[in-house]
Amino acid sequence: MREMLSYLAAALPARTSATARLLALQCALRSTVAGDVTIPAGLIRGMRLPSEPSAFTELEAAGWLRSPTRPTQRAGFSVELLDTAVRMQAPTRADRARAANWILRTCQMSEIRQLGTSPRLLALALAAHLPDEPGAPASAEQEVLARMCGLPPQELIPLLDTLAATHFLRSWAHGAVPEDLHWELARHNHLTDNYPGLESDRVTSHTGQAEDPGAE
Repeated sequence: MREMLSYLAAALPARTSATARLLALQCALRSTVAGDVTIPAGLIRGMRLPSEPSAFTELEAAGWLRSPTRPTQRAGFSVELLDTAVRMQAPTRADRARAANWILRTCQMSEIRQLGTSPRLLALALAAHLPDEPGAPASAEQEVLARMCGLPPQELIPLLDTLAATHFLRSWAHGAVPEDLHWELARHNHLTDNYPGLESDRVTSHTGQAEDPGAE
C-alpha cells in the first residue's frame, strides 16, 4: 500500500486533490493487466466520494486515465489507465483485492467517515506506515506524508490534530528531528487485521481483474 501511495505521489500532479487520489487508488488496485478498470456505483458511495466528476476530470487532465463516461453514484464507470507504470506497481490479484477492500473499510471507520477526503487520505497513509508490533509508534518524514496526500507539509499539522480529536489517532508528535513525525493509532489491531501488506519492493505479474469488494 505504501508503494502505491508513493507511485501516485510521483505520477500525479503535486496539487491533485485528495478525492482524485482516493479514486486513483481504487482504479490502480482494480485494473487489469491491460489497464482496464470498472468502478461500481456502490464503491463510490462506500468511499463517500462526491458524485460530481471533478476528481475524474483531474485524473483525465493529468493524462492518467480516459473514459467516455463520467462517474456517478448511480451508475459507476469504466476507464482505461494510460500510465503503463501503474500496471508494474500492482501486486498479485489477491493482494490487490485485499488492498482495495482494506481502503474501503478504513474509510468507513466511524472515527473518520464523516471527515473530508484530505483527512481520510492522510488516515490511510498513516495506517499504511504501521509497524508490526502492536503499541509501537509509527514514523515517517513529514514531507513524505505530505507528498502522498498532495499537500504542503505545514497543512498536515491541523489534519493530524483532527484525526487525534476524532480518536483515529491516540497521539502524534514531532520526532527529535522536526521533520519526522511519530504517531500511534487508537485502534491498531482493527487496522492491522488482514492488512494487505503491499509494501514489498518485489513486483509480481498478474492477469485478470481484481475482485470487487465495493460492488453491489
